[in-house]
Amino acid sequence: MMKKSKINYTPEDLSKAVAEKRADKVYEMIRCGVLEEMDNRELKELFPLFMELRSRDVADLLAKRSHYFPMEMLDIEINNQNDKNFVSYVLDKYGKKFPYKDPDNAARLFEVACKADCKSMLLFLLGKGLAEGEYPRLVSGSDKLLEVLNEVKVKALHPDTIVTFFVEAAVADQNELRIKELIALDFDITTINSEGMNACEVLRRGIENYNYGNDKHAQNEKLRDQQGLKTLERIYSQYCG
Repeated sequence: MMKKSKINYTPEDLSKAVAEKRADKVYEMIRCGVLEEMDNRELKELFPLFMELRSRDVADLLAKRSHYFPMEMLDIEINNQNDKNFVSYVLDKYGKKFPYKDPDNAARLFEVACKADCKSMLLFLLGKGLAEGEYPRLVSGSDKLLEVLNEVKVKALHPDTIVTFFVEAAVADQNELRIKELIALDFDITTINSEGMNACEVLRRGIENYNYGNDKHAQNEKLRDQQGLKTLERIYSQYCG
């Protein structure tokens, strides 16, 4: 028979309260020590569900009762501003509790921080020199994310990353503005990547090789990319001598 916590809460009770989205009951059970009755597998399964409660009180208590946060905690949907605000709160206060030193985990944290517009987590990862392959997400994200680029050390970046910045900017909303903002931040639009290609060539090849499909949405995507290429080529021509 499973051991009970000091006021008779069991892991099954906790799972039921989580499923019913009873944040108040979940908080009380965690406060009474029910997590101590659970093994790592059970906890990894429950942590994403704790996040679904969108309760800052529960998140704060979890931080007090847990030595670290498992990456599974981030396996959640971010669909609206409330979701963004909550996930940003968790990353801002407790981002260092995740095992961020692992390259794959750092990349995942960077991705989620971009979705949640969590500037502090992004700056932390940038400061550690982690997840460079995810940096292009900043270019096509919100204006708040674009501000993070001010902290990127241009000279420390691989040329492939810089080229990808311009490709992402070209197919983003307000593409001309994004491209010019990159240039203003001292990113070189004429940068050549490890394949000997500039951003225009990379985007052109991408359009030629990508199977867009025939539905309306796919064709709109193709038109967006083609128009983005024209904008990129026009601005590029002003700097290539």
